[in-house]
Amino acid sequence: MQLPLLALWASAQSSIFSFSSTWEVLGPFQIGTREAEWGADPLEKLGGFRNLTFSPEAVFPSALPINGVAKWNTTSAVVDVGTARVGVAFENVDWNTLRSVYGWSGIQYQAWARGSLEICGTVETAVVVYINNVGEFWIDNVQYFGGDFYGYRRAPVVVKLKPGRHKVDVRVTHDIRNFGGGMPPVLSFTIEAHGSKEGLVAVPENAVVPDVVEGKLVGEWVSVPLRNEAAEWVKVVGVEGKDSFTKIVDYQLVRLAPGQSRPVKFRVKDIPVNSTRLEFVVRYNHEGERTQINLSVAKDLNSINHWYQPQKYTFLHPSGIVSYAVLRPPSPNASCQAVPENRLPILLSLHGAGVEADNPQSKESYSDLPHLCSWLVLPSGVTSWSGDDWHRWGFADVEAGIAAIPQWMQKVNWARQGIDLEKWVVSGHSNGGQGTWYILTHRSDKIIAAAPLSGYLSIPAYVPYHMWHEADPRKSAMILASLNTYKHELLTPNMLGTPILQQHGQDDDNVPVYHSRRMHQLIGEADWLTQYLEIPGQRHWWEGVMTDGELPRFLKRYLEEIPEIPDLTNRFSLVITNPADTGSRGGIVVDQLEEPDRIGRIDVERFGNTWKLVTSNVRRWHFEGPRAPRVDIPRRVIIDDQLLEVPGSSSNTFVFLESGVWTTTPDAHWKSIERSGRQWGALDAFLASEGEFSIVIPSRSEGYKMAVALDISRNLYQYFAADTDINNELHETEGNVVLVGSPPSGIRCGVEEFPISISETYVEISDVLRKTKRHKVEAGMGAIFICPLLRERLMLVLWGADEVGLRAASRLLPLRTGVGQPNFVLVGRESSWSGVCGAKALGMFDSKWRVSRASYI
Repeated sequence: MQLPLLALWASAQSSIFSFSSTWEVLGPFQIGTREAEWGADPLEKLGGFRNLTFSPEAVFPSALPINGVAKWNTTSAVVDVGTARVGVAFENVDWNTLRSVYGWSGIQYQAWARGSLEICGTVETAVVVYINNVGEFWIDNVQYFGGDFYGYRRAPVVVKLKPGRHKVDVRVTHDIRNFGGGMPPVLSFTIEAHGSKEGLVAVPENAVVPDVVEGKLVGEWVSVPLRNEAAEWVKVVGVEGKDSFTKIVDYQLVRLAPGQSRPVKFRVKDIPVNSTRLEFVVRYNHEGERTQINLSVAKDLNSINHWYQPQKYTFLHPSGIVSYAVLRPPSPNASCQAVPENRLPILLSLHGAGVEADNPQSKESYSDLPHLCSWLVLPSGVTSWSGDDWHRWGFADVEAGIAAIPQWMQKVNWARQGIDLEKWVVSGHSNGGQGTWYILTHRSDKIIAAAPLSGYLSIPAYVPYHMWHEADPRKSAMILASLNTYKHELLTPNMLGTPILQQHGQDDDNVPVYHSRRMHQLIGEADWLTQYLEIPGQRHWWEGVMTDGELPRFLKRYLEEIPEIPDLTNRFSLVITNPADTGSRGGIVVDQLEEPDRIGRIDVERFGNTWKLVTSNVRRWHFEGPRAPRVDIPRRVIIDDQLLEVPGSSSNTFVFLESGVWTTTPDAHWKSIERSGRQWGALDAFLASEGEFSIVIPSRSEGYKMAVALDISRNLYQYFAADTDINNELHETEGNVVLVGSPPSGIRCGVEEFPISISETYVEISDVLRKTKRHKVEAGMGAIFICPLLRERLMLVLWGADEVGLRAASRLLPLRTGVGQPNFVLVGRESSWSGVCGAKALGMFDSKWRVSRASYI
């Protein structure tokens, strides 16, 4: 059955949507870097902006404006049919003084804007709402959290509205990484509404499809976004080619809740020769019905003339979604011998924030160096913001993309130079420069050399957290500890021995050159030197930034003259903050820390076959393999003055016992009962999922829990392009799980005596000393925490005493970097206006899933 989609579309558009041209604005109010997820809205103390009425005479205490009061004002929007662009600025603030004292932190602020959406029509209709540069908005006093800070337009809200006027309240935050540090600080957002197509909708412009090179697809995996704009659940039951020449296999069977967006993946085994479009049909039905509906989809293919040009290939991200990277194979004019035995290194180049890896600017960024003896890889990081700034989600994409290159070679029958997947020269610009620091500090044993360009140190260093709401220092310490693994300035010893070229535009007003100067100094303090160069007269970006200055000489030296991972000195160190995201250094891999909120460290001295190790805050570690063929793993180690033989297998681990001595063990049972592998880290450990996410809403749950589940699904798809399955039961899956509500019988954390328990009257948290703190359940209270499942999986539990509490907890789902969520947080009603100050408890879990000593309970 083929639905008359054009007729449905025309019917939906019979309603006319228009936004008001005048918007009421209230603000500005103080807010810190990435603080909005914690609440921290001072108007919540008064019942929330949604309950306030415009009054020019009303005044509200605020630390930013002159005379300490914020007032209502109005602003004009640029409106068109179904859209409005709203600008927000405040002239009653001495921004220059704030910036001179607090830097960029002083010109970040929050405010609210109120407008209206007018729907002209005769019947209730489903409305598709897009909003850019915003993380939270309300329509008719119904909250939608997550929004679309970065303008992805991947997952709009679908809401049922009747004809008439509807109130729209929008919370805006002037975030430097979104809007820059220009003066005076102004921001804008765009909101758009159009009629629903009342069925399953494909979004082919956002499909992930490989390029066609010399007439052939260079990858097989394809995904297309689908959105359910119907009032019922729908189920995708098949995907097939539009014609008999297009062979599609391994398609994904998925269910979509009303309003949910999901990517559907499949493999394309064959297409007609010299195809310029990929045409296929998605078959689905409304749940409970047998009649199948065909949805036709077409996606234009990008054609590349020659195999040695940059090209887009696809592969599976560890979470199971389809991702892509751009690959430039060695040129036929490269000087290196074109035989498979000649295994060339990888030149890994990371893009900046807001940049797609397959746009012309990225693809041609190394066109001035066309014949390098290397495999050039431009990862996407899944999104234009590399998911999470090249961290848990984005860097997993980097490694998956590299691992998929042999599949590309097989697909195109490559018979020229080989590839060494374990040897990288890394470079990146801006956010990619920051990502280069991350790889340098977390994958030391794979790096030949690195060139971070105009990169920032870390988010707390980029825009400091001065303006967060005041809080108990112990609470603030947990926020900062949650970000330790991304504070590269703390991890400089991990770079010693690796050649590094730093370049930065001297007049950069986006990432101040201070960041590179400071890292240059810190690396020097760690007894290593970088080659450092500032480019006079250049700002943040200029044509040729990836190949300017000393870069050509540097890249050719370490890709062609010395394409080897450098030997470590006889003395080196491994500094570690998170065992899950840190690879080996000198062959040493740390499996567990003693305390999760402290930095761990191993200092090493090599004496031939005997290595002397001095440890700090390390509980378990092992040897993975030599850093390079020239350096062997030792036969013996003297660890904290204790002599031990090195086991012959990497499955053996060194363990620090509670008695204060080290021992070795071949037993791997500890992985099933202790914190291991991907489970380590802050709350964003949840993102390290090997398979799609499952969102579980126990049966007979309140209706608002489904609304929260849809918010979670939409936000994971919006910010990470992640796939989520919403259901009522915890099925046996490979991916991580979100549980919305208290764990019912049958759904348990995979460890005995988990330290957090929730009843109708109390939330109880037991610390490492087995002392229990009982928090009486009260209105507006909510909790978010991770707990272990089998096979290194995690369950993220979201609980609320009521809808307000559940929504407050769900705000802390990891979406944007820099928010600083530890492993567990118990929020109170006060958090809505005082942020982390209003948290009742927060902290981390140790290696045995006990609450750490530094936690606040």
